[in-house]
Order: sequence, then C-alpha cells, then structure tokens
Amino acid sequence: MRTYISPIGYDTRRVTRPVVTTGLSADDTVVMIRPDEESDTERANRAIADVESLLQEIEAAADHTIERVSTEGFEKTVRECCAILESVPDESETIVSLGGGARDILLPLTIASLVFSHRVDQALFFSDIDQDVRPLSLPELTARVPERTQETFESIVTGDGWQTLTGIADGTGQSKSTVIRHVNALEEAEVVEADTSEKAKQVRVSFSGELLSKAWSLQT
Repeated sequence: MRTYISPIGYDTRRVTRPVVTTGLSADDTVVMIRPDEESDTERANRAIADVESLLQEIEAAADHTIERVSTEGFEKTVRECCAILESVPDESETIVSLGGGARDILLPLTIASLVFSHRVDQALFFSDIDQDVRPLSLPELTARVPERTQETFESIVTGDGWQTLTGIADGTGQSKSTVIRHVNALEEAEVVEADTSEKAKQVRVSFSGELLSKAWSLQT
C-alpha cells in the first residue's frame, strides 16, 4: 500500500514518471496537489485528466485524488502541505515527488517533507536536465543530539570519514563502553551511520548530522 504525493502542474510526466518507475498497485493512492486558484484552469484540468487516464491504464483499481491548497501565504501553504502528509494512513508507504508543479506549492511541500521526514518513506525528484527520476535522501532536520553524547558526536563530526569505536574512545579519553552507548543513541537519532561489514564497527556522521553540526557552528 503506497501513497504518492505530488504537485501537479502542466507537465504531467512529473507526476506519472515517478509512479511508473516505482510501480502502481490496486491499493495505492496518488494524491495530486494543486493551487486553490489557478491562472489557466482549463489547461490544469487537461493535465489532471491526462494523468488520471494514464493511471487508469496502469491500474484501474488504484485511487487518485486532488488536494487543493491555499497559496495566499507561504506559512499557510506549508501548514496545509503538512496536513496532507499527516493524513496518510500509518500502514501506507509515503512517496513524495518533489520535481514539478507550481513553485508556490513545491517549496512548501519540500519544507513539509523535511519536517515529516520520519513519515516519508521515499522522496523522488524528476530532473529538468535529463528527465530522469532520482531518489532523494531527506535529512532529519528535527533530529536531536542527546546532551550526554556531545563529545562523542563532535569527535565523529570532526573526524575524517569512517572511524572505529576504539579510535573515538582513544581520541576523546572516554571508555569504549561509554562510546558504544553514545553511538547507539546517535544512531537512533539518525545523526550518525554505522558500517558493520568489517570486524570492527565503524561510524561516520550522517547527512542529517552534518547539517545539524553546521547549524550549531553558525550559532556559536
């Protein structure tokens, strides 16, 4: 069970290509987001009809709906995009396409997806350059680094790539058991990632952790 969420503009490929690439089943839903007011309603309606026709050909039993959002104010649009993400059933995989539609919706939906990154199972992007559908890794910007792990986290951030737990312990003067507890907490917070393919576990800062550390450095 999947729920696709995508802004709908005049280029229907930005809605259909991610669906075709990922697949469409009978219990899936495609949610198309459009402004509550448009300059060319007739053209927008034709685009939606084209998308619905293609979806019908792919899987007639799949559901497709239109969500109208206000573009009167940026904050209001972000809130309404957040509400759409919140409304997805817990049992459904959430797939957000961030490759098209009106910029008045695309940017608010992107921000909403970052806020609810823990609920977004896949983020996809339709490239303007080669018309390819690419996966996006959304950073967990709402992540929190536990205070007790600060020294360990800073050591991982300033380190060069993958580091062993023994190396972190030696560098910080902490016991290895303490570093293990800290790393487990940091992994749970999604600010570090681990590699256990080698005999000795290695860790490095994740994309989310890297962005958080940059934000901290700007505040100090």
